[in-house]
Amino acid sequence: MKGKEVIMKKIWVIIAVVIISSALVLSLGGCAEKIASKLVEKAIEGAAEKSGEDVDINLEDGEINMTDEEGNEVSLGGTSVPDGWPSAVPVNDKVKIAFSGASKTDGKSNWNISGTYDGAGQELYDWYKSKLSGMTADSDSVFESDGEKTYSLQTSDDKFVVTVWVTENDSEVSAIINVSEK
Repeated sequence: MKGKEVIMKKIWVIIAVVIISSALVLSLGGCAEKIASKLVEKAIEGAAEKSGEDVDINLEDGEINMTDEEGNEVSLGGTSVPDGWPSAVPVNDKVKIAFSGASKTDGKSNWNISGTYDGAGQELYDWYKSKLSGMTADSDSVFESDGEKTYSLQTSDDKFVVTVWVTENDSEVSAIINVSEK
């Protein structure tokens, strides 16, 4: 298991480099963006290779997609529901996705979305409790501190673990939804 932790640590270091590099690429336009994107992809893949990792980096439409030699995948940066999101877990239409990601490690998928919600925090929390009522509620709590209220719900069934966080303050309601394969 220790070797797997080292590999994952390297992957996250590479992801950090990719995020910083992609910010530079996304600030360019047109042909310059495409050329810079390819150069950044090759540079990161070369750096990973020097550290003993074989990864494939693709910067597409502001998204970062990375696959290692074992087939583990990480995709970050989208503003829509990630590919493969389980139909058993609905996404509320009023959630404006600001960031999404997906990863696959040892054949098990993990999906994430985060964004803002157009409505009240309690409303979104109750909506998820209702929509996920067919799953076992593993934890369910509400925490309030310094004018901010956080709702947390974790449910599971034989296939997935779903965690929903809804945070509400004076200026906005934000949501994070995570789905992990068992």
